[in-house]
Amino acid sequence: MTLVLQRIEDILPVDVNDLELLAQQEGFSHVARLVAEWNDGFRFDRLGEMLMAGCQGDMLVAIGGVTIDPAHQDALRMRRFYVHPDYRRQGIGRILAKALLDHALSFHRPLFVHAGTAVAPVFWESLGFSKHEQDGHTHQFKRV
Repeated sequence: MTLVLQRIEDILPVDVNDLELLAQQEGFSHVARLVAEWNDGFRFDRLGEMLMAGCQGDMLVAIGGVTIDPAHQDALRMRRFYVHPDYRRQGIGRILAKALLDHALSFHRPLFVHAGTAVAPVFWESLGFSKHEQDGHTHQFKRV
């Protein structure tokens, strides 16, 4: 089945609550923070920001976004990135991350990420990020 990416602008996908529950079961709170922030009115709508969903059929299997970095207002940060556990290691995360990365790089601003798990650095480094442990970041994208 093909992964379909869509920009989220007005309404979160209904099944984001399923991803939120799965993330919480794994000990992650970032999807719950995404939902809470959305409910408080945050819309990923400032210059450079974007939230994307990855769906297979009618099922939401991945979500992630780019926001203005809270530590550096002139920079962007990859955030709220999560892939359904049953859909990992199939390239879905990479497809979503590349789409977000391409979007972010078009703004020619520094780009950061916080790799939230022990295995995540390998993923982000495979996309061109390098270690940068400052201001709550673990990695910065290095343009070549």
